[in-house]
Amino acid sequence: MSPTMFKLSLPFAVLALAACGQGGDDASLSASETGAPASATSAGSSSTANLWRGGEAVPLDVQVAHPSGAVLQLTSIQSRPTETVVAMRVINGREREISLNRFNSNRNGYIVVDSGERLYLSAPAGNPRLAVPAGQTMEGELVFLGRLPTANSAILILNENGQTDSEHTNTPAFRITLPLSGAGAATAPAAPAPAAS
Repeated sequence: MSPTMFKLSLPFAVLALAACGQGGDDASLSASETGAPASATSAGSSSTANLWRGGEAVPLDVQVAHPSGAVLQLTSIQSRPTETVVAMRVINGREREISLNRFNSNRNGYIVVDSGERLYLSAPAGNPRLAVPAGQTMEGELVFLGRLPTANSAILILNENGQTDSEHTNTPAFRITLPLSGAGAATAPAAPAPAAS
């Protein structure tokens, strides 16, 4: 199997998804094609003193398995002047495609910190539903709008109202605790979100 690389340029970050499997074309989208604002302050002009952990990418060791056969591995988190980036790997053990951003809604995925503040997902234009083909593994970065505030804990939520306990769902819901105060140390696996009422 040879990896296929998709590159999608976002306003301030590049989302690179590597799919292990067959097929796929290289694609590159400019910021204007993503619908992002044309003007923004330079990351270099912002002080890193106001960023969580000084703006460094902090390693994570979090893995969550969904009953549907999807596995999420979070490998790092970084606060930038205008966004928060979570590096991840998704393994789709199903025989059907899965979607981590059901209905292509930026309100279905977000990070909520202990103060209640939410940072909403900025889905890539080339794969807004965050679809992962059957039997494939994809790696990349999830970009959330706004810098990560100072907090001891946060929760990453994907497919907020999706199913958390069904082995048959194509839109698995995840609710993963991000260990901000001890980020970098190995953590116990987090559980999927409780079923929506």
